[in-house]
Amino acid sequence: MRHINGRGAHAPLRKGPSKTVTAIIVVLVALLAAGLVAGAWAVTSGRFGAGVPAAGRSEASVKAPVEKTETVPEPVSEHHGNSPDCPDTDCISMLVNGDLLFHEGLWEHFAGPNTAATDGTAFNFDPLFAPMKKYIQASDIAVCEFETPIAPRGGPYSAYPIFNIPPEVADAAKNVGYNACTHATNHSWDQGAEGIARLWDTLESEGIAQTGSYKSEADSVKPLVIDSPTGGGKLGLVTGTVSLNGMTADQDWQVDRLRESGDPNHDSDIQRAVDKANKAREQGADVVAIAMHSVQEYLDYADSWQVSEAHELADTGAFDVIYGAGCHCAQPIENYNGTWIIYGLGNAVTVTSYIPGNEVNNQGVTARVQFAGKKGVAGSWRVSRIDWLPTANMRQGQYVWCPISSDRPDGVCWNDAEDAKQRQRISDVIYKMGADPNIVREWNITAEQQAKQ
Repeated sequence: MRHINGRGAHAPLRKGPSKTVTAIIVVLVALLAAGLVAGAWAVTSGRFGAGVPAAGRSEASVKAPVEKTETVPEPVSEHHGNSPDCPDTDCISMLVNGDLLFHEGLWEHFAGPNTAATDGTAFNFDPLFAPMKKYIQASDIAVCEFETPIAPRGGPYSAYPIFNIPPEVADAAKNVGYNACTHATNHSWDQGAEGIARLWDTLESEGIAQTGSYKSEADSVKPLVIDSPTGGGKLGLVTGTVSLNGMTADQDWQVDRLRESGDPNHDSDIQRAVDKANKAREQGADVVAIAMHSVQEYLDYADSWQVSEAHELADTGAFDVIYGAGCHCAQPIENYNGTWIIYGLGNAVTVTSYIPGNEVNNQGVTARVQFAGKKGVAGSWRVSRIDWLPTANMRQGQYVWCPISSDRPDGVCWNDAEDAKQRQRISDVIYKMGADPNIVREWNITAEQQAKQ
C-alpha cells in the first residue's frame, strides 16, 4: 500500500521514528509534566496571588486581597413637621387655646331642625370652628380644653351654673382637627361620674385622645402620650384644676387636681402631676406639657395661685411648658428659670358677654408652642418659639372663631377700630412679664404661608 503526501507522488514508507527522536520526545514530556505540577502548587499556595483553594482547604483559609473602601454614613432622618423654622433635627409644634365654653345663647345659633335628635344632627357647630382649621393644619398636635360635661344625644341640655352641653361640640372638635382634649376643670363634676363617663366615651369614639377626668382609677394613673403625626417625637400631656366649684368628687382620682398651697392635698397633687410626667417620659415622651385650670376670672395678670403653682411645677423640672385656661381672659407669657409659662388663653369659643368689665370674655389666644430637639434623646429638647394669635368670638355679628392678628386672614371681626384696639390690648398683656419677642411672636399665618411657597 502507498500514501500520497506533499513530498512526492510516490515517497517510500517509513517503519517508525529513530531511537534518538524517541529519547528526545520522552525527555520533553517529562519536563512538561513537571512544569504543570509546579504551576498548580504555586497557584494553590498563593505564590502567584489568590487562586482556587487546594483540595481539602476552605476558602476562609485563603487570604483575600485587601480592598480599601470608604464607608458613606447614612443621612440623619429629620422630622421638622409643620414648624416654620425648625432649628434642630426634630420638632413638635403643639397648638393650644382656651376654653370651649358653651351657653345656651351660643348653641341656639347652631341648632338643627330637631334639637332632640339623637343621630348627631341636633346641632352643627362645624361653621363655628371652621376658620381654626388652617392654624391646626399649620401645627402638629392640636389640644382643646373641654370646659364642661356633655349631655346625652338629644338632651336634656343645661348651661350655667351646672352645665350639660350638646354633645355635637365633640363632633365639631374632631372635624376641625383637634388631636386631644384636656378636661380637668371647675365644671368637671357638674354631672358627676355619669357626666365624666359620657364625655370620655364620646371623645374616645371620636378618636380624640384625652386626660383630666376619668371613668376608672386605672385610667387616672396612665399618662397621656401622643405621637406627633409628622414624626417629630412624642408629647406627654398632664393637667389639673384648682377647684370643683365647691363640689367633691366621689373618688379623688376621678378628676386631676392642683389644689392651692395650704390645702392638705396640695403636695400630693403636685407629686401626682410629676409622677405622670415621669411615666410619660418612661413611655417615650420627648416633651411634657401641663395644663392648669384656674377660677379667678377676667384678669389681665396672673393671680397668686397661678404664679405660685406654675413656679412650683416648673421647679420640679418635670415639664417643658405650662399653660393655663379657666380665667376666660388673655394673660401674660413668662419665662421662669428656663420654663415657659402661658398663664391664660381666654376662651376659644363662647357667648358674648355685655357685662361691663367682662368684655375680655369675648376674646381668646391661640398659641403654637414649638419644641425642638432630637427624637429619643433626653435633654436635647427646648421651646424654640411660641406663636400667639389674638382672637374674637364673633365676625360681623355672627358667632365664629375669628383671628384679629395683624394680617386678619378672615377679614374684619368686630370692626377695624375694635379689632385694632383688642389686638393691641392683648399684645400688651402677653409681654407684661417680659417675654422675649424673639421667641414669643405674633402669629401671621399669611406671611408664613407665603414664605413656604
